[in-house]
Amino acid sequence: MKLSVAANWDLALLDGLARIPEVTSVYAKLPFDPVGGGRAAAVLPRVDWDAAAAYVRAAHERGLGFCYLLNAPCLANLEQTGEGQERILAFVRRLVDAGVDSVSIANLTLVALVRRNFPELPVRGSVLSWPTSFPRLKYQESLGVDPLLLPYSDFNRDFEALARIRAGLSCGIQLFANIACIHQCQYLAEHACSVGHASQEDLRGRESHALLDSYLWRCTRRRLMEPELILMSRWIRPEDIAVYEALGYDEFKIIDRSRSTAWLLRAAGAYAARRYDGNLLDIISLEMLGDAAGFHHDIAAQARARLPGMGARERRLLLRQLQLRERVLSLEIVVDNTALSGFLEGFRKIPCATTFCDDCRYCHRWAERALRYDRDAAARLAAEIDALLDEFLTARW
Repeated sequence: MKLSVAANWDLALLDGLARIPEVTSVYAKLPFDPVGGGRAAAVLPRVDWDAAAAYVRAAHERGLGFCYLLNAPCLANLEQTGEGQERILAFVRRLVDAGVDSVSIANLTLVALVRRNFPELPVRGSVLSWPTSFPRLKYQESLGVDPLLLPYSDFNRDFEALARIRAGLSCGIQLFANIACIHQCQYLAEHACSVGHASQEDLRGRESHALLDSYLWRCTRRRLMEPELILMSRWIRPEDIAVYEALGYDEFKIIDRSRSTAWLLRAAGAYAARRYDGNLLDIISLEMLGDAAGFHHDIAAQARARLPGMGARERRLLLRQLQLRERVLSLEIVVDNTALSGFLEGFRKIPCATTFCDDCRYCHRWAERALRYDRDAAARLAAEIDALLDEFLTARW
């Protein structure tokens, strides 16, 4: 087993990961750069270039590879202009000089640009390039992307497809282990573009922050009212890693870069040990639910630091969502991992892609068995989220 783990720029994380033999690499990015990535800067720890370059060296000193993320799917056409290409390539040159071992890229034009100008720099895949079919996977392999990162919603529990993909591709393939995005989320593309832009500098090097991650709030509301969605998400239990290894998959990715060092070490350790006896939300990443102490302390502090520069409406909205976030995180949700033994096996028989969930109700039944929380409190929080989104969508500029 090879684990690639999200990095939060804490040296203590590298020290802990170096003691887990299964961990071979880490991945991260600056909060802002010309390309952007799969997380908004507002939910990432702050770090400057010098500290980031030192972190790459520190990873190498501990025997860990370092992958830099250039995985925003939309670059606002930066990659289509001469000025934009020069800016991107100058930044990639800095990454190479800093010693990064690989880059993860979503935009396929950017893949071609980097491969053409830095042929020795390995390019790793991204789910945000939407390789959701066999032809798309094969095409990305032909571009030299290695390993590919399979889209979790489409493939993590489709064992027939996993077997055929592994047999049909010669490149490396990586699976997300502990991601918990809603299965076939209707907002996937829009959310990916939103957070990508919220981690990109403009042409003058200025930073841009999103006012409200409305997509995340909508998904959080759905989970509060439909808890079975947590089980429908395509995470992999540590105990089920062997199922994927038997199909030829031995590379797994651990998220999330917004998490604390203790949380990331716990998640990596659980997958390395192939066992976790506790609340599954201690190791799978829900961005607004789960372990309240598991998020990096920078997140709320950064948001509050932006308040003085905001207008009255923006300031009111940000304060409101910070307060609501605290209440949502205080809701204790328990997904009993030991009660999920055998859960994965049901997906060998269920054709999820052609089945309406309300007709199947397989995950609903398991949720009744394994999931516990205060549903009345969840309903009250959902109503507050509705009010927050209503204020956001009401034009009062």
